[in-house]
Amino acid sequence: MACLCLLVLSLVSLCATEVIAEDNRIEGLPIFCGSNECPRYQVLKRYNTFELRSYESTRWATTYLNTDGMGIGMMKTFRRLFKYISGENSEGISMKMNVPVRVTVPLLDSTLNSTMSLFMPSAMMNLPTPNDRSVVLESFPPMNVYVRSFSGYAVNSDYEKHSKALTEELTALGLAFDNQFGMAAAYNDPLTFFKRHNEVWFKSLN
Repeated sequence: MACLCLLVLSLVSLCATEVIAEDNRIEGLPIFCGSNECPRYQVLKRYNTFELRSYESTRWATTYLNTDGMGIGMMKTFRRLFKYISGENSEGISMKMNVPVRVTVPLLDSTLNSTMSLFMPSAMMNLPTPNDRSVVLESFPPMNVYVRSFSGYAVNSDYEKHSKALTEELTALGLAFDNQFGMAAAYNDPLTFFKRHNEVWFKSLN
């Protein structure tokens, strides 16, 4: 999947935060979200190495992903999104950064761009319009997603390995999924040293 190895460097340089204590987490949200809001879901079924989740409707700020061998494009991509939540929008308001940071990668059509997205706060009824036209607001209806989770400081090869494993497992079990796009989700700032959480997603077609 698209290179995510400098994503944590982007986060530490732009929005480094304190390590989040587990007892500060938001009630009703998974423990790995800490004190940050994240998409709400229910687990429909647990398999040996992954699970099927039913997500509520979500909203995201999304921009195209700059790619290059050195990872500078990843920094530029994240900076556009961070500027939006930092006040470069029609209302001039700042928003708390939520989790996860999600990267969506087209797997079958090379003409499509990969994208990066930030999860938007659910309490805001009307999100401000981004000043940067390359940042768009997206709304997704409720959907079911196959998710494989793993820990540690994840780099590109980790996401690729787990994405490949999830693809093989879904295929072996005969579970229908959208193989046109793969998604990777990062939940932790670089100052969180323990119990780090990362995920790869495929949308269920069942």
